[in-house]
Amino acid sequence: MEVRHIRSTFGDYLYDIRFIILFYVIGDWASTFYALPFGTEYNPVPAMILENYGIYHLLLIKIAFILLLFYVAPIIKVSKGRWELTKHIIESVGILVTVNNLMVVWYGSSLVETLGLV
Repeated sequence: MEVRHIRSTFGDYLYDIRFIILFYVIGDWASTFYALPFGTEYNPVPAMILENYGIYHLLLIKIAFILLLFYVAPIIKVSKGRWELTKHIIESVGILVTVNNLMVVWYGSSLVETLGLV
């Protein structure tokens, strides 16, 4: 069986992942930026990055993730269903963490705390 890698231009790729960029990169980063004075980062990896390197390094890591995803996307796209699932999972995580951070800013309590997960 021949494996065909599907290549697209970087612009096509960025359009395809526009909701990942909107929620996982911009939404999460910006809401984290604004929520930090009101609460604590509970996820240990971002907390370590924030503590040791600062908020802008967190953004750089998110951009690096987008570039890595571009590199592996042709392998994932061999199965259209797998690519759509991958995108939707990352988008969903982005929406969840953005809403969580916004709740900290607006209500003083996060979604994770409200659900009793921490």
